[in-house]
Amino acid sequence: MKKIIGFLACAVAVISATCFAFATSTPIYGDADNNGTVTVSDAATVLDKVLTNKSMPIEENDNYKKYIDLNSNNIIDSEDVAIILQMALDSNYKPEISTEATTDGTTEVTTDKTTESTTIDTSDGIVVDNFTDLKKAVAQTGKTIYVKGNIDCPERLNLNTKNANTQIIGIANDDGTAATLDFASLRDSLKSKGESGVGVYIKGSHYTLKNLIVQNAGDCGLRIKGSGTGYSTIENCVFRYNNNSGVSVTSGASNNTFKSVDCYRNADIVQSLGSDADGFSVKLSAGENNYFYNCRAYENSDDGWDSYDKITPYIGRIDYIECLTWNNGNNKIFTGEFDYENGNPLDKNLLYVQAILKADPDFETKYNNHQVTSWPQVDINILGLSASYSDIHNKWAGNPNGFKFGSINTPDTSYRNIKNCIAFDHASKGFDQNNASASYDIENALSFNNGRNYYMSKMTSKSAKGVLYSFGNTSSSDSVDSNVTLTTPDKSKQTELKNTVYAYRDMIRAYVDNNKIPGEQICNVF
Repeated sequence: MKKIIGFLACAVAVISATCFAFATSTPIYGDADNNGTVTVSDAATVLDKVLTNKSMPIEENDNYKKYIDLNSNNIIDSEDVAIILQMALDSNYKPEISTEATTDGTTEVTTDKTTESTTIDTSDGIVVDNFTDLKKAVAQTGKTIYVKGNIDCPERLNLNTKNANTQIIGIANDDGTAATLDFASLRDSLKSKGESGVGVYIKGSHYTLKNLIVQNAGDCGLRIKGSGTGYSTIENCVFRYNNNSGVSVTSGASNNTFKSVDCYRNADIVQSLGSDADGFSVKLSAGENNYFYNCRAYENSDDGWDSYDKITPYIGRIDYIECLTWNNGNNKIFTGEFDYENGNPLDKNLLYVQAILKADPDFETKYNNHQVTSWPQVDINILGLSASYSDIHNKWAGNPNGFKFGSINTPDTSYRNIKNCIAFDHASKGFDQNNASASYDIENALSFNNGRNYYMSKMTSKSAKGVLYSFGNTSSSDSVDSNVTLTTPDKSKQTELKNTVYAYRDMIRAYVDNNKIPGEQICNVF
């Protein structure tokens, strides 16, 4: 559900006018820099406080928390960042402004604040908190299964029933962290690569997965495979740290809907040195009508989205609506060097970092104190395979692309629908035909700071609407067909777009780094 700004009910507060320290400005909810307006810079200011505990200009006011703690949980956290960003991006939102008294009397302030309830009524289903009970529950049809806590999954979760009408829904923990299916024990028990390492495997149809984190699988986090398979909905889920693609749709699987799904830091390092682990893999004869709405693919070892075709039947229609992808195919992410160089916390979920910590238990202290003079060279050993630091640096095979729409085998009868999508910070391409001849409609797109922002000249545009922004190409010029017009905004607009997108990126990372699910978050730059 879309994050809505405001209060659950109308709350009336009586505040002493003498509490306000603002001499010339009227306080506004969400205005962290106290300049009289709510913009993306306010979200960035609060995010900086969350990450570093720096002060905010609004803290001059003794009651500052009232204006920034918009989820009313008595702390300034990533959810407040998300709310403020949504306020800034939502042109229909009108923030309530408190009225400051000019005398020593009192002022009545009324605000509306709507938030999502974290309470889920489980009376209509089965609640499970361990893998044995989860397996038993999914063997039944027509059930709603509620997943609670962090479940250790020593086996693949097989969903094989046609017309199952089964919902698997996570229940958030009291601290807001998400229910998790963790397949690390399955991964570590395997002696070889392959589908036996898939986390959740759908060979049936009409399943719903919602509000779940799926992580550490020995292969893809989720695979939907087979003719007649699909008609499933994946919503508000995160697929991360899996040893192949976060999500795989293949071999005829069709009519699947993905809403507000995040795929990040998935990598097939020991198997293929990064060459196959996409965020979303919809390839190799995937069926018709696979639909992605407000999904995000970032920091995976291969592409963000990949629709590689090889043999008939060729991939059918794919929709990408309000989707974003960034910084895929970067080998330094998976050794931990990217985080160190960019001042990010040590990611102990990365296999390479785990190998470092095993070899040097003091490494985390050195990392946190910025005392790493040369990066440790260790080996990753899983799935009966290994990869060294030298392999990852010198033989890396990951493709640093955002949206990849096909391959040389993809005919013009294959169709892509692209609307309000954003690709940035890829060493290769943002929007990439990959020699495909697919036809497409496109409406509003933003591509910046990629090696080449758009490489789509072989594809056939049926229509191109709205604005297609392109700037900051780092290696090659764009290539599109004659019916498509790209817009290079002026420097001021470029800065505005980048600031908005980077604030959005940081907000999403604040959610997932704290084991929370971002859900629907629209980056409204069009």
